[in-house]
Amino acid sequence: MTTPNEKAPVPDDHPDGPEIRRQVEFYFSDENLPTDLHLLQCCGGRENLPVSISRICGFKKMRSYKQKSLIVAALRKSAFLTVTEDGKQISRKVPLQGPCALDESFYEDDEITYDPRVRKPAVHPVPLLPQAKAEYPPGMTKNMMKPTGFEDTYVEAPITPDEAKDEEAMYDPDKSFLERIEIAIQRFKQKRRMHEIYANVFNKWMKFGGVECSQRMFGGLSKHDIAAMDKEEIAVATATHNVPWDRGDEKQWVTDFVGVGEAFMSSFFPDHYGFAPSQIQNGCKVLRSFYNYLLYHSVCPEYNDDLKKARDFCNVAEAELPKINNAGLALPGPFNTAASTIFGGSKAGTYIGDKEWACQLRKEGMDLGDTGVMDEEARITFVTGVTILGTDEQEAMLHTKQYKVLKDESFALEVVSITPSTTDTREMYSEQNKTWASKLRLEPLGVLACRSIHLGDRNEYDLPKDKYPEGCFAKMEAGKEFAFWVEDRVLQECFAGMKMHARILTLEGGITILDEVTHVMCSFYRWLPNELLMASRSPKEVVVRKKVGDDEEVDGKDQGDEGQVEGSKFADDGSDEE
Repeated sequence: MTTPNEKAPVPDDHPDGPEIRRQVEFYFSDENLPTDLHLLQCCGGRENLPVSISRICGFKKMRSYKQKSLIVAALRKSAFLTVTEDGKQISRKVPLQGPCALDESFYEDDEITYDPRVRKPAVHPVPLLPQAKAEYPPGMTKNMMKPTGFEDTYVEAPITPDEAKDEEAMYDPDKSFLERIEIAIQRFKQKRRMHEIYANVFNKWMKFGGVECSQRMFGGLSKHDIAAMDKEEIAVATATHNVPWDRGDEKQWVTDFVGVGEAFMSSFFPDHYGFAPSQIQNGCKVLRSFYNYLLYHSVCPEYNDDLKKARDFCNVAEAELPKINNAGLALPGPFNTAASTIFGGSKAGTYIGDKEWACQLRKEGMDLGDTGVMDEEARITFVTGVTILGTDEQEAMLHTKQYKVLKDESFALEVVSITPSTTDTREMYSEQNKTWASKLRLEPLGVLACRSIHLGDRNEYDLPKDKYPEGCFAKMEAGKEFAFWVEDRVLQECFAGMKMHARILTLEGGITILDEVTHVMCSFYRWLPNELLMASRSPKEVVVRKKVGDDEEVDGKDQGDEGQVEGSKFADDGSDEE
């Protein structure tokens, strides 16, 4: 008996050990090996390369013997063969001598007879077969390494005349757009290897565009049933995505490939998939591949111009999405952080370096990171920036009076232009760094020019109708211009057209401080009510009896946000099961 933690001992031999040794020794014998081309390709003939035991176990006469560990134990007892220490490979103890089928002249000997109807002459030089298993990247399998159809270099194969006739009938312009796009979605899925990383994005995109996804009600199709169907009928019968017919109501839904694609990649995708370059590339591949499919197969020629624009924006998304993540981490930069600390902004009072509890935690080995800026460092950073980049009046105010905050506002901003620091500015900062080298390192400043814009988002759906009858925030502040002093290192992460939500402090003398950046968005940012469809359904209004006193009861209402969102934009490119 063995304890639960002990492994049962491996027997010394297989019950059929003698038969196993006899059979494998025959495979490698001087009688069989010289003419066994397959085994020669494994061992290299006279090279006597070790052969995988798993491959030997796959031979016809070895398949009946089970439990590989016992087979290995049996082969270790062979006086003719040698098993490697790890028990994975086997070879002859004495290499093969003399000619074999790997030699070109092997069958030229007149004394050797063979039936030409059976033997297939080898093509020399005969390639050796690999004995080690193929290694794949972490998380990948052999099936996942096959072409998926989402590669950048993938090209649709030319269609045959018969296929062209089938597609002409499937995508007949006389059919409604909803019917054509529904068939195209299923046909696209059939022609791509929908691994999970692609299927997840595709399904979410489909749902975002108003396409429903559900299990097939009748999935038990036999080969006989499928053989009697044409390609269109097969696509319909096996479809899991469907476009509800109410999507054809142009008062509630519109077809907008560009709008839905931009909203999905700029608003929904970053929040749910993050900014990892591999995730962004996968998302853009899915959208780009579907757009190419619709164009190549002429699914909806009336929207070809929109499809080309939508395909082009995928390249922009692939370039900008990683940048906005880096910009969000870098902004607002050391100078604006220092000014925020001095003038009571969002960074005021965040320095913990001199706190007793923080010092104690550092002594215990905890890394608290760089949280906040010391007041002295903040004042040096601010005064140096104003002295070098400010006007004479702004510099004079540093000595004559204290700066005061005139405005504290929040805006949605769009970057208009980026001006790096000049050579003179860098030289002056270099001189200042010599003075303050023992305390801090100052970075030269450039100019980030922005203008205020109006961005609609889901928050507007929560506005009270009595105060906001138009259902959105006031747009009167749009077009207001700002110029912020920002370090070159931070400016490198920004680009013209980038959008962000920011808190801005305006000081006396006209200095504007980028106090806090809460959200950075790409140039094509757009929000659509479709995103509300991605959330779980809210419960309907119900009446609940609430007990107030011993005998008194009142009716109370428990009401969720019920009803369809009117004005949602539908582009026939997206949906997914929740």
